[in-house]
Amino acid sequence: MLRLILRSLFASLFLGLAAFAQPVKTEPGMAVTYTTGTASDTVGAPNAWLYVPAGQPPTPFLPAGKFTASFTGFIAVDLRGDYLFKVEASGAVKVELGTNTIIEFTGDGKKASDPTKPIRLSKGNNALKVTFTSPASGDAMLKLLWSEKGSLWEPVNSGMVGRAVGNESLAQQNKLRFGRETFFEARCAKCHTTETGAPELAMDAPGFEGIGSRRHFGWMASWILDPKVQRANATMPKLLHGPTAPAEAEAIAAFLASQTGAAPTGEPKKDDESIEAAKKLVETLHCTGCHNVPDLGDPDAKKLNLTHVNAKFPPAALLAFLKNPGAHYAWTRMPDFKLKDAEAEQLAGFLSSIAPLVKQPGAPTDAAVLARGKTLVQTKGCLNCHALKLDNQFRAKPLSALAAATWTSGCLAEAPAGKTPHFAFTKAEREALLAFAATDRASLKRHVPVEFAERQARNLNCTSCHGQLDGFTRYEMIGGKLKPEWMAQFIAGDIKYKPRHWLAHRMPVFPKYAADFAVGLAMTHGFPPQTPAEPPHDPELAKAGQKLIGVDGGFSCISCHSVGAVKAAQVFESEGVNFGYAAARVQRAYYERWMRNPLRIEPQTKMPVYFQEDGSSPLPDVLGGDTAKQLEAFWQFFRLGDKVTPPTGP
Repeated sequence: MLRLILRSLFASLFLGLAAFAQPVKTEPGMAVTYTTGTASDTVGAPNAWLYVPAGQPPTPFLPAGKFTASFTGFIAVDLRGDYLFKVEASGAVKVELGTNTIIEFTGDGKKASDPTKPIRLSKGNNALKVTFTSPASGDAMLKLLWSEKGSLWEPVNSGMVGRAVGNESLAQQNKLRFGRETFFEARCAKCHTTETGAPELAMDAPGFEGIGSRRHFGWMASWILDPKVQRANATMPKLLHGPTAPAEAEAIAAFLASQTGAAPTGEPKKDDESIEAAKKLVETLHCTGCHNVPDLGDPDAKKLNLTHVNAKFPPAALLAFLKNPGAHYAWTRMPDFKLKDAEAEQLAGFLSSIAPLVKQPGAPTDAAVLARGKTLVQTKGCLNCHALKLDNQFRAKPLSALAAATWTSGCLAEAPAGKTPHFAFTKAEREALLAFAATDRASLKRHVPVEFAERQARNLNCTSCHGQLDGFTRYEMIGGKLKPEWMAQFIAGDIKYKPRHWLAHRMPVFPKYAADFAVGLAMTHGFPPQTPAEPPHDPELAKAGQKLIGVDGGFSCISCHSVGAVKAAQVFESEGVNFGYAAARVQRAYYERWMRNPLRIEPQTKMPVYFQEDGSSPLPDVLGGDTAKQLEAFWQFFRLGDKVTPPTGP
């Protein structure tokens, strides 16, 4: 009997220890709980970073004002090792690893905390908690940094940061965020008007002016009848119901077909040479990142098919759309690649050649049908989203008049009835919208660029290129690498040069998203929305920097890097970005890390590691061989921008 009891006891103990030893299941990023007064909000964050400008809310679900932020998660390392930590902050910070407090610091954003002593991290997950309190005035900022030897400081690798799966507060708040985002996507505020605030409240839809010259009548009739039949993820609701719906859809389409403007010109090219050129262009532009293209990759239910182009577009209109997708729809997610005329003609020819041919029915021209269509456009809510110079006779209650209890009827009813728009919301969308309805909805008036960038990165499918295509910076690095002013211009298509001109791939243009997206990316990484002014330029150090890029007494940078108008002298394997662009593009902190050890940032780079971890340089005759001084000299030279010139003489 005693033996049986002992056996059971040991078995229980063994099972208990085994359960205790189970590794924590994690997902990328940290959970951060923001608290303002008595209100809290939990959201995912890629790392222990934040930037909240004075007078702005830390999240859309909290008011502006003094706040705390509690980051929780883990740092996972493959092998046990010793690391040093420090923080840059404007505010008060407490950093805990496991049960130990390793940093307590209050900063003004001008100077980092002192480094910790070397701290042993165990193999696997190491619990991390960072508690931040915003300053009494001014912007709030936090960046957690680490180093193995104390010379090269960098953000904790986001790939090593995780949070526990199953955070109930995070799941609850994510549901509210999904509801708020669905509210934006469905354009709910276009009918149920509310105060302005979040940029997405202003999202438009394709304009109706001149649409009869850009779309086929037959396709418009089918789309109007039931958009989700044409595209499963369509956000436009089904407005017409019952036995009269097909005739009403045709009447609306007939009226829209009568709204003609200057007809697009040009002709798609379908000869063999053009088709082959277009196929290469499809690969270069990475169209398969968002679209299913026959014979180019496996079909993906999440991607948009291209079988509809002949049904939808007159040939010249397809060509015009490819050249300028946002001409009549500012918030379109179709990227503008700044196609040349010949490229647009080739691409239009290829797309029309892979889509089924469609015999186009003629649009009715009967005056009664057109009048009926016009009335329906005016009374069904079409003009709440689609612009047309026509009296809008549709009215709906403002959002403030809709109590949360009423949201279970109308558009959000499980089975909408009568004349109510049918959005065909999924169960998850409907539940999220109802949860959002129960909030005070003040979040609609608040704009948080960090969350705007996170939403639009998903919606614009940024990671289908960034992190996938050679030469495209990994998405998770962009906000910590590039200055927001330059990013905004680049995303908007206002930068006239191509930084990596040797790459066939192109950065698409999204003008409407650019400014807020760029600011959000920077703030995600703890950088301000506007790069602070630098100290006065030092021309003497710039001369030293000019010497350092040369062959004689320098690092021979000019072999691979162009310098302003002067091309790189001897490119071997891989060219570098022109030095005339460096200071305008790159955050100073990223520049420092890259110059000290580019391989830690990009293991495949051809850029050599020149500087030693002890802070010494292989060129002792320039500025005493001091790495920090030489990096400053480089930077002062780069600040000359397009006025940079290579060194002269031997």
